[in-house]
Parts: sequence; structure tokens; C-alpha cells
Amino acid sequence: MLHDFLSSHRDEILSLCYEKLLQVSDKRSSSTEMELGLPVFYDELVEVLRVDVDSSSEVVDKLSDRIHKESAVRRGKESLRLGYTVSQVVHGYGALCQAITEFCINHREKPILAREFNRLNRCLDIAIAQAVTEFSHGERVATAADERQRLGFLAHELRNALGKAAAAHNLLQRGVVGFGGSTSHLLDEALATMKDLVDRSLSEVRLQGETIVERRRCRVVDLVGEVEVTGMFEALARSIHLHIEISPELVVDVDPHLLLSALSNLVQNAIKFCKTDGNVWVRGSLRGDRIFIDIEDECGGLPPGKIDELFKPYVQKGLDRIGMGLGLAIATRAVALNDGRLTAVDLPGKGCVFTIDLPAAGTNSTTRLGDTTAVH
Repeated sequence: MLHDFLSSHRDEILSLCYEKLLQVSDKRSSSTEMELGLPVFYDELVEVLRVDVDSSSEVVDKLSDRIHKESAVRRGKESLRLGYTVSQVVHGYGALCQAITEFCINHREKPILAREFNRLNRCLDIAIAQAVTEFSHGERVATAADERQRLGFLAHELRNALGKAAAAHNLLQRGVVGFGGSTSHLLDEALATMKDLVDRSLSEVRLQGETIVERRRCRVVDLVGEVEVTGMFEALARSIHLHIEISPELVVDVDPHLLLSALSNLVQNAIKFCKTDGNVWVRGSLRGDRIFIDIEDECGGLPPGKIDELFKPYVQKGLDRIGMGLGLAIATRAVALNDGRLTAVDLPGKGCVFTIDLPAAGTNSTTRLGDTTAVH
């Protein structure tokens, strides 16, 4: 039985899992919770497989839903606390699944039965969904808390300034003190503080319509991993196979939010227009001092017309291209702001390839780590 085999080779399989994680992970802090998380899930998986031998699917499904949830929720919370990305949350479970499959192929005489493999995947889906849900919930809560803190600070400072102004105005109005003295100066100071707070707030709001480029050194595999998580579920819903082929060595100096916007648009378009049961590939390569990220699909090829028109706002090709023209225009601007270029190649009868061309980290003389530039 598979559960007996997994119990007997627990340490070896977990060791193989950690080896796989090291291949795609950068150096991050860890904790006891993160170290224990995958072994706990492994033991839960063995228990589910053991019960699955003699129990009905309904009984095993209820057991899976119950025992995986708690450990997965803890892993999602801890990943967020340690500053992990959502893709790294998913990679942990994926690496364990790969380790189990690979070890069984190489060391077990009997192949994994279809029922066992389906149960393994279901347990994995439950754990990933719970961990990602908790991670995303934590991100939303943290973002909301930051916004509340900023609004609270603004309101507090405005109230203090307004209180000073009101008190000074009241004294001047009653004739208790005269104009030109310290009280008048206090009023001027309070009004200047309020003006400054309002001006800074308005400037921040206006900048939302402009673009602030905040460059950081990023691994391409981490950026693509962020998009992979959301793309994976969308691809499964449309019976599309999403393949990621990115080397951990590829590094760029970019604004991660801008590049993620471009990557997300391109991958979503590829999945949307790909034929059912087709494939979408996201590949990365280094050529000289440039890094190329290719997003290839099997949409059947682009309809007749100038391919450059695809990148103009509100221009769509074909019958169902809603959002594609605007999305590509946004992606083009996001890539350009990172000193890159977005191009497309039509593969008639097969599909198309969109390519993001960026300078490799350290090769762009205008980009220094930590730079912040306003672009109008």
C-alpha cells in the first residue's frame, strides 16, 4: 500500500523535497512553524491514504477537509509574516508532491494507483487552497490596516492643527489678545500645517494617476511565480495546461508592481484565447545582457492585420478580444517604464508569442537599486 511505503521512507522523501525547494528558493528567514509545516502535511497525507483503503470517498473527503485545513492556515499565516511570496507558499506543497512521485517511481516496485494519485492531488489542492486563502486574507488585512493607519494619522494631525487654529481664532475674536503677537503666529502656523497636510494628501492622490517607478532587484522566477498562482486556477477551469520554464539565475532591476501588471495581462490573455486542452508556456532566457520572457499560447494564430495594432488601446483582433487591446497597451507601457520592450510574433495555425525584453540586472546605467522616479 502507498501509505505504508510513504511511512517507511518519510525522511528520505522529505529530504528530497527540501532539495527541490532549495533549487527555486532564495535565502529567506525561516521558523519552527515553516520547518514543521510540510512534515505535518506529509503525515496527514499518509493518514488520509491509509483511511482511503477501506473507507468511502465521502468519509475520506470529510477527513481531508478537516485535517489539512488547520496546518495549511498556519502555513499561510507564517509565510506572510516571514515576507514570503504567494508563489513560495504554493511551491512548498508542489515540491513535496514532486518528491513523492519521483521517489515512488525510482524506489517502488508497484506504480501509484489512479485512486491513490487522485487522492494525493485532492489533498494537495485542499492544502494549497487553504494556505493561499489565508495568505491572501492576511495581505488584505495588512493593506487595510496600513491604509487605516495613514488615514488615522492624517485625521489626527488635521484635528490637532484645527484645534490650535480654533483656539487662536477664539482668543483673537474675543479681543483677549491682539493681532501680530504669539497667538496670531500660532494661528498662522496651524493653518500652514493644515495646508501642508492637504497638499501632501492631494499630491499622493494625483500620483495615483501618474506612475512612480520604484526599481528593485528581483528574480524573474519570483515575479512569474506570482502570476502563476492566479493563472494556474484560471487555466484549470478552462482545461489549459500552464507550463513555467524559468531559471532561478535570471535577475532584473525593475519595478515589480509594473512588471507583474504586464505579466499578468499577457498570461491571462494567453489562457483566455488558448484552445481548450491547449498549452501556455512562460519561458525565460538570457541572451547577452538582455533577459527575454516569452509567453506562448496555442490560440491558432492571430487573424489577418497588422500585428502592431494589437498594442494600441481599445484595438482588438477577432470576435472575442474584449480587454485585450487595452490590456496590451497597459502591458506595453509597464514594460517600457522598466526600460524594456514588448513584441509579438504570430505562429500561423498554431498560436502566438509575446516577448518581454528587459536589461539584465546591473546592465542598465540608468537603473540603480532603490531608485524612485516619477514618470508623467
